[in-house]
Amino acid sequence: MEAQKMNDKLSNEAEYNDFLNGEDFKAIYYSSENCGVCNTMKPQVMALFNSHNLSIREVSINELRELAAQQLILKSPTLIIYDRRREILRSSGFIDLNRLNQQIERMLS
Repeated sequence: MEAQKMNDKLSNEAEYNDFLNGEDFKAIYYSSENCGVCNTMKPQVMALFNSHNLSIREVSINELRELAAQQLILKSPTLIIYDRRREILRSSGFIDLNRLNQQIERMLS
């Protein structure tokens, strides 16, 4: 499983669906361009996922409003981890990286 760089933004719903296909854990970081917390958390979240060799992509809720609405993204940033297209973890707002790391380790064990 090859980790993706966080700056790999998904630009449309087809890319979103292609990314989520497969049988491994994948994450999407939903962010807003004018969100200070989003911009601060992004490199830290990326480093955490890269350390676990997990794929992650970003969705700009400004650019893909309809997709964000379909996923019930009510706050940014929102991180969702999927397993075979099924949401297994959601964290919104300020993300506790220590807790997230523990949750990822439990999922992978």
